[in-house]
Amino acid sequence: MKALIAVLLTLLFAAQGFAAETTSTPPHTAGDYALNFGAVYVAQWSVYLLTQEKTIADHGSWDNFINYPGRPEFDKDSFDYNIFKHALAGQYYYLFYRYRGYSETEAFAWTFLSSLAFEFAVETYTEPPSIQDIYQTPVFGTLVGMGFERVSHRLRGQDSAWMRALGYALNPFTLLSNYPQELAAMPNVGTDSLGLNLSWRY
Repeated sequence: MKALIAVLLTLLFAAQGFAAETTSTPPHTAGDYALNFGAVYVAQWSVYLLTQEKTIADHGSWDNFINYPGRPEFDKDSFDYNIFKHALAGQYYYLFYRYRGYSETEAFAWTFLSSLAFEFAVETYTEPPSIQDIYQTPVFGTLVGMGFERVSHRLRGQDSAWMRALGYALNPFTLLSNYPQELAAMPNVGTDSLGLNLSWRY
């Protein structure tokens, strides 16, 4: 248990260091971080309640929620199931944080934190935290997310409507309005006219 905590703390500090690198993305406030992390946490609970109804009914307990966080263990899921399921979940965390204007390293750091939140503060309602999932979700999810982000960007620049649709499917967050700080406005005042120039960088 002590070794696991040491590894987790090391990863947290390393991710925090990566996130501190100078990037071209806009700075975030503490409120931004809390809001975005909270949005992912609410989505995690929503998906969990909708997809794990039987598991929750059979094994769910607030006693588990309190007692299980201190008892992480290796789960019994197959390697393939773990890889695909958690890479899929992790890439959505990553793409969401990228959509919110985070750098790649910062998005990885928050994907890792969101993965911890799910393992220790959502899924513990029915089962102990999974040691494999703690690292597989952010690591494989970030790798898949980085690939999908790049392929999506290329496909959305194609002439074919089908290719553009596939690009949006790979990164559905591109369908949402962009990060607010990507929008700029400049008044245009003339002697006999009044207007507004808008710039939207995406």
